[in-house]
Amino acid sequence: MLKLPSELVITQVETLHQDLLQELNSNDDISLDISDVVSADTASIQLLCALQKHLLTIQHKIIWVGNSAALAHTINQLGLGHYLTIERNS
Repeated sequence: MLKLPSELVITQVETLHQDLLQELNSNDDISLDISDVVSADTASIQLLCALQKHLLTIQHKIIWVGNSAALAHTINQLGLGHYLTIERNS
């Protein structure tokens, strides 16, 4: 499981990208703990969309752990609620 930082912002995207690549090498589904996320920008959402796209092509999914109203709000504000559906799976 990968715990996401409290601020998902462009300055964190490279580090997050590397962390996600490591998770992809070790797991089928990717578990993301979003419980600490208090803000997110479009760069981080774009990275999560790329992850989702990749996982869908290999018939896997993102498992969202915890809740983040801020992340859900940003995703919905960008009109991506149908693509990055944050449901508590764990």
